[in-house]
Order: sequence, then C-alpha cells, then structure tokens
Amino acid sequence: MKILIVEDDKTLNNGIAMTLGGYEIVQAYHLAEARRLLADSHPDLVLLDINLPDGSGLELLREVKENTPYIPVILLTANDTDLDIVDGLERGADDYITKPFSLSVLRARVNTQL
Repeated sequence: MKILIVEDDKTLNNGIAMTLGGYEIVQAYHLAEARRLLADSHPDLVLLDINLPDGSGLELLREVKENTPYIPVILLTANDTDLDIVDGLERGADDYITKPFSLSVLRARVNTQL
C-alpha cells in the first residue's frame, strides 16, 4: 500500500513517514509536486495539508475526488474550527485531523481507511 504525504513542514512530513513505516511512502511539500506524484505513483491514500505554500490543499482534494474518487484523502491541518472541519468533509475528505495530533491516532485512522 502506498501513501502520498502532502505536508510543507519537512520535519512533520518526515515524522509522519517514519510513523507509517510498513507502508510505501511518497512525500510532497508543494501542490505542484503533489499533483505530479499523484499521477506518477498512484497512491492508495493521500494525507493532505490544507495550507500549502503554492495554494490550498482543498484544490487537490477536489481534483482527487473528481478524477480518482476511490482514493481516500485524510486532511491534516491547523484549521480546527467546526466550520473548517465540516467544510473539509463536505468537500469529500474521508477524514479530518487537526494539528497538533497524536501519531498513534493518525496511524489508526490511516489503517482504517486502508
């Protein structure tokens, strides 16, 4: 199983990748890079930050759900109001995790989606 992590904070991205050992991990730090990796690597799940340096992860969420609706997307974000969470889920996210988060909870939610 392959997971695409889209997170601009390199330390957090690497920490998530280490936590999800046992899965094949592909890492992106920008939307443009994530789009390329999504097309090239065909992940089974996407972990997606909303606030990225070159745009909103919600853009990529829309693209994933339009083109490959069978790929689950878990949003990872500091946007933690009820309105943010409802918006992300209504746009098609399969789960929504707010920062800071427990890596063990993240792993459990990834396992549930896969």
